[in-house]
Formats: sequence, C-alpha cells, structure tokens
Amino acid sequence: MIERVIKSEEVVVRSLLERGASRSPDEILVSFEDGGTLTRAEALGTAYAFANELSARGIRRDDRILVMLPNGADFLRVWWGIACLGAVIVPAHVGFRGAMLRHLLELSAPALIVTNASFAPVFDEEDLSIPIALAEEMHGADRTPPGLDRPIEYWDTAICLLTSGTTGPSKLASCTYLHGLRGGANFVADGSRGSEDCLLVDIPLYHGAALRFVVAALGCGVRLHVRSAPSLSTYWQDNARAGVTMTALISSMVPFLTKQPPSPSDRDHKVRVVLASPPPRDPEAFKQRFGIAEIRTGYGSTEVPGPLASHPDDELHDGYCGRLTPDYECRLVDENDLDVPEGTPGELILRTRQPWQIICEYVGDSSATAKAWRNGWFHTGDVMRRDTLGRFFFVDRVKDSLRRRGENISSVEVEKAVALFPGVIEAACVGAVSDSGDDEVKVWLVVEDPGTFDPHAFFRFCADGLPYFMVPRFAALTDEFPKTPSMRIRKHELRNRPNGEFHWDREELGIPVRRPGAPISAGQTAVQS
Repeated sequence: MIERVIKSEEVVVRSLLERGASRSPDEILVSFEDGGTLTRAEALGTAYAFANELSARGIRRDDRILVMLPNGADFLRVWWGIACLGAVIVPAHVGFRGAMLRHLLELSAPALIVTNASFAPVFDEEDLSIPIALAEEMHGADRTPPGLDRPIEYWDTAICLLTSGTTGPSKLASCTYLHGLRGGANFVADGSRGSEDCLLVDIPLYHGAALRFVVAALGCGVRLHVRSAPSLSTYWQDNARAGVTMTALISSMVPFLTKQPPSPSDRDHKVRVVLASPPPRDPEAFKQRFGIAEIRTGYGSTEVPGPLASHPDDELHDGYCGRLTPDYECRLVDENDLDVPEGTPGELILRTRQPWQIICEYVGDSSATAKAWRNGWFHTGDVMRRDTLGRFFFVDRVKDSLRRRGENISSVEVEKAVALFPGVIEAACVGAVSDSGDDEVKVWLVVEDPGTFDPHAFFRFCADGLPYFMVPRFAALTDEFPKTPSMRIRKHELRNRPNGEFHWDREELGIPVRRPGAPISAGQTAVQS
C-alpha cells in the first residue's frame, strides 16, 4: 500500500528542475555526445527562456505542443520549457509522415508545432493551419520564471503519447506528471545512487520510456548522458568516456552486443545496472562478459507505467516480466473478465491504489476509454502467466500490435496503407519472428491477379507511404483469409501458415529502407520514409 502522501513538488518537472538548480546549480545535469553540457542552473534557465518564448507566441497553460525533434539539447530545452509553462508536450516520431502524421495532428489538435529545419518540410506536405516554429530559432533571453495562474499539480496532464494501436488506429493517451515519474521509478530511482550515477539516454526521447527515465532521473538526482541514437559497435567505449553507470537495452540491442567479438572494452567501463527488455538468454554469462553487477527487467505500456518489475535476486527466464509492484492490483482473466485458474494464461488487467497513475482517458475517444477500463480494471491486451511465486511471464498479445526494433506497430495501420496498392483486395499484417527475436512485419495479401503482382513496386509503395519501421519485410499472397463467423481474420492461423508459391523478402529483393539521417552503404540506393 502507498503509505506516504505524494507531494506535487516531488513529481512535477518544473519543480524538479527548480529544486536541482537551487541545491546544486553548478552540477552537470546533462552531457551530450558532442561534448556539450548543461548544468542544473543552465537547464532551468533555458527551460524558462523557452517557456517565455512560447508565452510570447500566445501559448497558454494546458495547450498542446506537438514536438518533432531528435534526441539532443533542443528536445530537452523544448520539453522542459513546455513543462515550465504548464502546457502539454505531444512527442512525434521523427519517422512519421502522411497518414500517420495527419492522424496524430487530428487527435492532438496542437496549438503549435515545434520542429527543426530538417523535419519542417514534412509538415509542408500537409494542409495545415497550425503555426510552426523552428527550435533553433527560439533562443530567448528572458530567463525569469514564467508566471502561473495556479501551481502545477501531479494530476495535471504533462504528456500526450500516441499508443502503438491494436485492434484499431493508434490512440492518444493523456498522461499525468505522476504517470511520468512512476514509469521510471522501478529502474532509475530504485536502482540509483543519486548523483553518483549517470544514465545513458540513447533510445528516442519521443518514446514514453525515455521520457519516464529522464523524469525519474530528475527526481532522484541522477545525471544524464544523451546520445542521438544507440552506437552499438562502440557501445562500451562510448559509455566509458561519458562515465555512464546505468543504461537500458531494448529490443534487439542485447543480441547485437552479445554477437560482437570479445574485446577488452567489454569490461572497461563503469556501467553497473542494466535494464534489459527482453533480458539476455543467459543473464549470468552477459553479466560476466560485460562486468555488469545487476540486470533488471520489467513490464509497462504507454497507458500503465511500471506495474511489473524484477527483483534483484530473480532468475531472468525467457519471457519473464517481473512481479507486481506495491501500488498495483492485478488479475488474469478470460474474454469475459472472469479470473482464469491458477497457472492458466489470461489477459493482464490492472488498477492502481494511487490516483492519477494510470491514464484516465484516450483524448477524444470516450468509447476506447470505456472499453479499456471495462468493469473498473484497465485491460492491457497482453496475455500473461503467473507462477506460484507471483512471477509473471509474457505469453502473447491479445491485441494485433507488433514490436520491431523497439518500435510498437499497429497492424491495422499497416493494413490500411498496403491495401491502397493497386490490385490489393484485402491485407492482413502479422509478426514474423526474426533471428534477433523481434517481430518482423509480414503482410498477407489477397490480390486481383497474382500473376501480375509486382513485389518490387509493392515494397517501394510501402516505403513511400509508411514510416521506415512499419515497412513490411515479408509479403505473401493467399487466395483467401481464414475468418471467424463474425468475419474477423484468424491471425493466429496466418502467423503459423507456411508460405505458398508467391512470397517475397524485401531485403532479398534489394530494397533496403533506412532510418532518417542514417548513412547509405556503398552501392545501395535506399528508400527513406
């Protein structure tokens, strides 16, 4: 049970920045890969300055600001400035374009878009009445604390995050300040030694996980080292130079590191705590090779921060997600919300003893909110198994979402996009397991004429219309889809169905898709989306 009364000044981003600047103004809060740094006092000053710039542009408390920026000083300055004004940040994936970007804009209805010169052309393609500001041009000189009509409380909305999308289009989750802090507590706060520690932030700041880690670091005094992206080929050397002691490895990052040739740099660093999701197949071997004292894992979602977390003495088996954290209640249920027998897999549903910790609504979608909160419990859509020791293991997804290289993907949105290709009658998107253990995006298609279907044109069409991480790796044709009596596609059957005569691998066809800003290898012509 929660025994201590939560105080907003211990949770709200503006209050955390002000507390840090007051106590240790000259202490380095953030370092960057280019060698730049921000002290706690400088971080607060730049946040105040940006907040005052926003105010001068007519932005007020609770206004939503859509931000499309890469990791770096500008992202932090913009985010913290928005928070100091009591406005709401809506982070946008830098790979969004077309229908996905329009969907986010429609849901969030932002009062302002903040981006940079590199990404501004993406918005020029849309018919927008929303003003656009370039972050690099907003360096105001007024560093006085912006005024507030009332104090910012921990139940106020801080961030609106786009969900991955499951049985329908992505939804916009309204997240409080407490939601943000709680999401990083199991890893950053509980595992840290305060200012002795330095947390690496190299996963995208437009993702909920990175934002939560940063808020937790502000709350417990941990320093930050921010990189634009993971640099896995020099991972341990980079961490050693930056003095990193805590880091998060998600998706295929762990197998990539373990497949590298052994090197003296493997242990020549100060990293002692790693959050690994999923954990290594052989955690003890990983710790021994890389000199890691502790590996943690856990489970959470855009909507529900940190309900499951591993204990330091837990054995990290395959699929292990941790144990229930103290401020949550949970059940495993069937499709009728009835408890399943002990040891039987069921959907994980949750509620919290602390108000304002789980999201209260999907913005502008009361129907989806009611469905998620059916019978007074939040439905995660994930099937779990619980053993007699109270340990939870991931079994499968009830929802039709995929996860590829750390990105959550809505199968519905992939299907809508690929169905626009000429000749496609119907499409179904499923996950195909790759060598790294991630989902690869696979689409099954029913087409008018299999003999004239052009896979090269199809994959290029997908690359033009979808964010890079959603572009299918595999495509296969079928005469018809297996369906339920209510005409829903039985995707579990498609996942296990062998390929027929017509199937293709985009990479084997020589159609690579690169991340925006990534270099093109010699001899390659890549499609950027």
